[in-house]
Amino acid sequence: MTQKQPPPPDGPASGTPAHAAWSLETQTGTPVLRLSGSWDVAHGGMAPFPADGLQDAPHGQTLQIDTSQITNWDSAFVAFLWDVKQAAGHAGVEFDPTSLPDGAQRLLALLPREPAQPPVPKTNTDALLTRVGDATLQALNETGTVACMAAETTQGAAKTLTGKSGMRWKDLATDLWNAGPSALLIVGVVNFLVGAILAFVGLIELRRFAAEIYVANLVGIACAREISAIMTAIIMAGRTGGAYAARISTMLGNEEIDALEVFGIPVSSYIILPSILSLSLMMPLLYIYGTLIAILGGFVVAMSMMSASAVGYLTTTFDGVALHEFVFGFVKSFFFASFIALAACRVGLKAGRSAADVGIAATRAVVIGIVGIIAMDAIFAVIANALDI
Repeated sequence: MTQKQPPPPDGPASGTPAHAAWSLETQTGTPVLRLSGSWDVAHGGMAPFPADGLQDAPHGQTLQIDTSQITNWDSAFVAFLWDVKQAAGHAGVEFDPTSLPDGAQRLLALLPREPAQPPVPKTNTDALLTRVGDATLQALNETGTVACMAAETTQGAAKTLTGKSGMRWKDLATDLWNAGPSALLIVGVVNFLVGAILAFVGLIELRRFAAEIYVANLVGIACAREISAIMTAIIMAGRTGGAYAARISTMLGNEEIDALEVFGIPVSSYIILPSILSLSLMMPLLYIYGTLIAILGGFVVAMSMMSASAVGYLTTTFDGVALHEFVFGFVKSFFFASFIALAACRVGLKAGRSAADVGIAATRAVVIGIVGIIAMDAIFAVIANALDI
């Protein structure tokens, strides 16, 4: 029996080297694989040898390879021979490379006997209590690390007042600008729309009870106590927290963090302190600004939908919103800002060193910041209820 792989039409007659071709002869008892043509990538090489191409060869015989008709060869020839060797092993035929060119024999000897097996996916066989314990220990360790960062930041802030901190005032000024004035537009737009939405929904419901004027109390108390603090914190978590994480993870990938440690420059005072300090100082101010803008948004909607005077609306707002509501939101904003900055810096320091890890760190910082803000606000609500604030 003879199997043939005919060459393409273009060959020596057309002035170009003949393409690779092979034929297998098994009728003589000893299988012979005859190769001819140009076995190189430039002329197309050859398709992989079929895995069952030697199934008809007598079992236990030695495969002879005739390479006398080969004009030239490269790695495509070696790849084809490796496929032939695998097929011979599956068919129970011995592969004899002695008739091959010396270079092909040496290259073929470098290849493994069998193709590499795909890695077996690792399955977690630990018991449930073991996994829960590991997760708990990791959470406690991470909590301790963040607490140490907070303590170092507090200590660095105290040293800043005495001029003994390693923080550069230029870095603090840059971070203050990025965390404060640069965010005024987006904070203002979002809070204005939120205040307008609250006023619109409140007017529709309060109109049923002829109590439209109380929409001023609704917008003022809701924005001063909860909405403006939360919305401003979410905006800063997505805008500034993600930027902190991306910046620090980029410095980690560029080995700038390693360089600071080699020179003995504390990362906590050089990078982390100005980031946390700037956001902690600017967020409460942004909260006040956002609250006033939200009240303005409610005022604009109320004036366009109800017949009350502007003076009456503003008077009702100032009379209905007590000062402690602003104090409560101001304090919450400070803690929100500290949490966002600490979480973003920690995520950035934990990131990998590739370009993809920068995006992962930024996304993780935003998610942790937003979830943490909601959780902290729930805790503040419980505390306020217990203290009757």
